[in-house]
Amino acid sequence: MLGRYPGETHEAEDNAIGLVKYENGAIGQFEVSWSFRGGLDLRDEVQGTDGTIWLNHFLRTGFEMFSSGGKDGYVSEKAESSSGWIFPVGDEVTDLGYYEMFSDMFNAIERHENPKESFYDGYVVNAIMDAAYASSKSKQWEPVKLEVWRGRTGFAKEVGLKDYDEHHYLVKEEILPGGEVKVILKEKKTGKIVQRAG
Repeated sequence: MLGRYPGETHEAEDNAIGLVKYENGAIGQFEVSWSFRGGLDLRDEVQGTDGTIWLNHFLRTGFEMFSSGGKDGYVSEKAESSSGWIFPVGDEVTDLGYYEMFSDMFNAIERHENPKESFYDGYVVNAIMDAAYASSKSKQWEPVKLEVWRGRTGFAKEVGLKDYDEHHYLVKEEILPGGEVKVILKEKKTGKIVQRAG
């Protein structure tokens, strides 16, 4: 990667994917890219036992336009072109969270309270990044090392799957096109996932 000055270079990651394994068995995934083409890809997806939420903050906001590119100018954050099919953002400042971020920070200062995201949150994020770098070197799961933990403990014991039978937990149940019921089960002893249909 090139630096700002002639001859200056910096090593950096153009793309990264990270997995975070939580105490309750959930897995989180984050993907980042400096080389992604076509605009700013800013999404949140949460998929769980009881539902799914997808939020697309930038690329597919419902606004679509075509421009012949007669004039150059600002379209939106990270837009590569002002011509062709473009997906502009209706309220960029709000979609990027700037308004809420500054409002929360200034209100917290005035009230002598902590903002929604504090220095401690940044500490946790950096600990996760440190574990990701360690994992990229060791090629195995690495623990997130937090000398100070302010969150809940024992969460895995409180959040569990429903019992299916003596040897299995029920992960998911679905009806197949022919009307059969398929169940996805997790073995209690091994953690192995198995499927049964009938």
